[in-house]
Amino acid sequence: MTRPVAIVTGAAIGIGQAVAARLLADGFSLVACDLQDFADSAEHRHDVVADVAAAETPERLCRIADGLGPLAVLVNNAGIGGAQSVSETEDDRWAQILDVNLGAAMRLSRAALPAMISEGEGSIVHMASVYGQLGFRTTAAYAASKAGLEGLTRQMAGDYGPHGIRVNAVAPGLINTDLTRGLLKDPIYRQLMIHGTPLPGPGLPEDVAGAVSFLCSSDARFVSGITLNVDGGWATTRTNHSHPTSRGFPR
Repeated sequence: MTRPVAIVTGAAIGIGQAVAARLLADGFSLVACDLQDFADSAEHRHDVVADVAAAETPERLCRIADGLGPLAVLVNNAGIGGAQSVSETEDDRWAQILDVNLGAAMRLSRAALPAMISEGEGSIVHMASVYGQLGFRTTAAYAASKAGLEGLTRQMAGDYGPHGIRVNAVAPGLINTDLTRGLLKDPIYRQLMIHGTPLPGPGLPEDVAGAVSFLCSSDARFVSGITLNVDGGWATTRTNHSHPTSRGFPR
């Protein structure tokens, strides 16, 4: 029996690695893309080392998927950080972050849509961020790119819902990855993120993978155009912590 196919970008480490593993366990064949080499191999996972922002990558990934079976899922997870405040942001860095985080997601979605439209169904999940909803210090280009993904999610849900295609986003908060482990050495970051999150944290990449799995499953057959936060309650309760000695952050 032919397994449905999922494309996952940024799949070699962190959240993307957990998403790829979960979708494999859910019965998908995977086209897994990352800029760096994969540390291992897995049955039904086809690894592609490529720059997700390169012009040829979307069509390349979709051609591989087409050779495996019906394309059912696209997870636009690949992204980069390294943003700064607006006054410190150079034009080329601004353009790079928006192109990788937002432009590449649009182009890969555009390449995947014909196969999904032909099948009359499909699920696309964009990896947004709580920073795109509420902002965070010195993350101008990153926050803008993630806010753009939420807008793209809503727009695509409206355009492609009539074709049976669901488009949603997941917005992680503080998740335990190599990147955040470095950031947690900053006491201000710890105060804002650890002490500002009601549930004990940080979260795990598998927590985000579970949300993606749900949105790609038949259990979410009537769910489209939403952003599902996986943040331990950080965004919802952010403005409710006013006392400096609470688990929230001081004003």
